[in-house]
Amino acid sequence: MILGHRRRQIFDMSTNYLRFVDSDYSLKPIATYLTSLHSFATTAEVYNNHGKGAFPWGLGDVALFDGAACDVRLRWSPHETILPMVCNCWPREVVLECFAADPIAPDSYLNLGVLEHFIFSLGQSLLTTFVEDKKPLLKTVFGKPAAWPPIWNFARVVRNAMSHGGKIRIDDGATVRWRRLEYSELDNGREIVNVDLWPADLFVLIREMEDALPSGAQSTETKD
Repeated sequence: MILGHRRRQIFDMSTNYLRFVDSDYSLKPIATYLTSLHSFATTAEVYNNHGKGAFPWGLGDVALFDGAACDVRLRWSPHETILPMVCNCWPREVVLECFAADPIAPDSYLNLGVLEHFIFSLGQSLLTTFVEDKKPLLKTVFGKPAAWPPIWNFARVVRNAMSHGGKIRIDDGATVRWRRLEYSELDNGREIVNVDLWPADLFVLIREMEDALPSGAQSTETKD
């Protein structure tokens, strides 16, 4: 399974890893996103395997996710994530192998066909949950969004876009930046989901958001 360009050039020699571990707040939302996607793939196999049914993904089976803003391809082996969850346990970590990849042309649209709404909904739930749950902590520690860590201010704008059909909606005069991306009120109405930000970008964004959380984030209650 691949969410990206099948013919994209990948540079195997520059491999590293994107890890979400059990001490990360984002581990469970990330595992939930991936498990939901895996469930759809399994359902597709049930209906398209000529009556043979679906089989567990083997150790060598992978899903691939491309990023447009980050110039990466992530490779995920579902076995280590799915096996604990079907046994009613959370995985201790989720590991995505990260490969440098050739740049995606600006404004390239990732056409996901019938999966577009499904993938958008998974990403919307993932990012919205993370931002909203940690918003009280960020307000307590930093005050107004303009004083938040830059990665969280950027994520706040992306979260707002996901609540407006994937299009930028900035009402407070903010200018936010991440990687090669920059948004301000001049970009209001610009579609960014699956254009500027592809699925792998969301995983990288969440990892950097996790790393930028102030100390004590895990134990702080998050009430609206």
